[in-house]
Amino acid sequence: MQKANPHLFVLEGELPDAPGLRGTRCRQCAQVVLLQVSACPRCAGRDLEAVCIGQRATLGESSEVFHSLDGFEAPYFIGMIKTEQGPATFAPIAAAPGTALTAGMALKFTLLPRPDGRVGFAYAIAEGAA
Repeated sequence: MQKANPHLFVLEGELPDAPGLRGTRCRQCAQVVLLQVSACPRCAGRDLEAVCIGQRATLGESSEVFHSLDGFEAPYFIGMIKTEQGPATFAPIAAAPGTALTAGMALKFTLLPRPDGRVGFAYAIAEGAA
């Protein structure tokens, strides 16, 4: 299975607890950051481990987008998500057009098959969060 962005997320079997976002944890201070880094931004430590993060997140601000983009047919949602582990990022939100999204909603990481055969990801509203 080919990922739409191999540096941003991991599939099952690539890291424990996958699928989810690619992260790095510092073994010295336990700081967790999004993506792979070569030094800890908190303590400058280099004893780092790759981790899977973001299986669960909370929605911050969001917006419905009305212009199609590579792999996303308009309308679609984009939102600021804060992962359970701490890092925050913008991510696509899998919700039907016109859905009322509110800050604080619980989200879950989900894989999305794309028409070109690659797989992407989005965050879906977690059960009981709507």
